[in-house]
Amino acid sequence: MVKEENILEIGQQQPAPPVRFEIVPNELFAIINLHDMQQGNSSFSCWSYVSDGLNRVGQKELAILIKQESKETEHDYPMDPLGLFLTVRQYAEQGSFVTEGDVTEFGESGFIDPKFRAMAYLRPLGIAGLDEPSSFLSCVLLTDEELEIARRFGLTRILSLLGYSYSHFPCPPWVDRGRKSVIDNTIKEGMDASILAKIPQFAIPGVRVQLAATKLSIRCPFGLQDGFNELLKQIPIEAPMVISTELDPDSNALLVWQATMENGPSAITPPGSDGSRVCGCSVLIFPEQDESNAQVVEDSFLLSLATPDWINLRKALMSGEDAAVDTPGGGRISIEWYHRDAEAGEAAAIGELPKAELPDSCARVASAELVSDSDAVAKSTNPGILRQYIEAVEYTILGYFVDRKANSHRQITVRCDLNPSNKAVWNMSSTPDEDRIELKGIELRLADLPAPGVVAGETVSFQLVFDIEPKV
Repeated sequence: MVKEENILEIGQQQPAPPVRFEIVPNELFAIINLHDMQQGNSSFSCWSYVSDGLNRVGQKELAILIKQESKETEHDYPMDPLGLFLTVRQYAEQGSFVTEGDVTEFGESGFIDPKFRAMAYLRPLGIAGLDEPSSFLSCVLLTDEELEIARRFGLTRILSLLGYSYSHFPCPPWVDRGRKSVIDNTIKEGMDASILAKIPQFAIPGVRVQLAATKLSIRCPFGLQDGFNELLKQIPIEAPMVISTELDPDSNALLVWQATMENGPSAITPPGSDGSRVCGCSVLIFPEQDESNAQVVEDSFLLSLATPDWINLRKALMSGEDAAVDTPGGGRISIEWYHRDAEAGEAAAIGELPKAELPDSCARVASAELVSDSDAVAKSTNPGILRQYIEAVEYTILGYFVDRKANSHRQITVRCDLNPSNKAVWNMSSTPDEDRIELKGIELRLADLPAPGVVAGETVSFQLVFDIEPKV
């Protein structure tokens, strides 16, 4: 039961969550709850703040997670987000909205803590139980140093560094008031000396870049071609340029900035992921090269392009058409267009479950299905996070059988029940023969995967079937 609260008298203790505050009578509310969160093997509590009523003025609802500090009780949640919800509503009434990828800057007093000088808005992260996830934005706070780098090199660079710092893909959804900035003087000096710092950079909302196997795709939302037309007409065809890119929701790996490439690329991935779809923080385009190819540099992709290939891709960006060029090494560089509206509709549903593949494994995913009703699942947890978790489970089990030989064919059935305590309950069986030691070994590996959040009173269940075949 969510308690209703309108006014707190001076000295009155704040009510324990869950609680619903009325900010604008009958128009705008804030729902505050307390959740258990998982970071690797550690667990902690977070207060969630979810607005209710911003959509009445055409603004997406906002969701914020704030980590509870050790000395705080459940009553000690900060009230700052309520003021934020009110301010965002007031701007929306004047026709000024915040959207995915936007950043709001604060004054010297900051937000929640003086060191947080800005807030970035992202697609929902880590908030379970939203009725329509595509109608919400998650809020991530940035320090002054992080804001400066986000302005220069794009927001995704900071998000990936936050994800790397907390070992959480793509970035931690909670506000940790005790954290330090991910940008120090050494990192800033390294970025200042970077090749990306020496080339004009353009932040174009909605552009994404992903490398899958030998194909590098630059993905743009329909409607952006007019903006590309105006931009590219002002840039000489031979001039290099950098395009900042946003997080690609279809990726399962994210490049992280590093000063040198001596040890190869650095990236973060969800638990159990094979990192087969790598998202970058920007695209660096170098025309007038002898031949075309793509490579990783820092946290981005460098495209060396022969003039005819760049003309081909450039025309695609200006016309809204798909295009692709092949590289001498057998790769492909493509321009692809997507519909944001269609993508938003898909985000609210779980859709077909993934079936991961691992060539070196003697196991394969025979089937993957939800046991729970799909509509109920969409209301109980974040569908995108659940899909990533299921894929991580599959890769973990497939990986278990990479170095293990199968003497005969068998089938392993794995059922998972996810509950609100952020725990996964496993039920496994094997036919025609059952090896309890083997099943226990699989379960121990799965225990390292942080389970997605589920709303109180609900359970989300799925079942996977694996065929185990002897290696030839």
